[in-house]
Amino acid sequence: MPLDLTTEAQDDIAALRSRIDTIDTEISRLVAERREHSHRIQRIRLDVGGPRTQLSRENEVIGRYTELLGSAGTALAHLVLTTCRGALPGARQSTADEAAWESRA
Repeated sequence: MPLDLTTEAQDDIAALRSRIDTIDTEISRLVAERREHSHRIQRIRLDVGGPRTQLSRENEVIGRYTELLGSAGTALAHLVLTTCRGALPGARQSTADEAAWESRA
């Protein structure tokens, strides 16, 4: 059953949804930028013979998200990290890195 909203309420909702859409666009842009930086870091680490990821660093990131947003922040941090880790252009993720990540899940 649809709500019987006043014109003012409908306008308020439309304005708030528009702002949410703007925020979502910015979040998507920032995650894409974060992914680019993450890929550069991963490439540097691999080029010097190191592991692709640093779990202590990822745990710091998870901790910050959790502190700000609680358990939803933990889930969001895992999604961001997974999205930003992604396949490096022109590289195959190593079995050791895959196993390390899967063991944390």
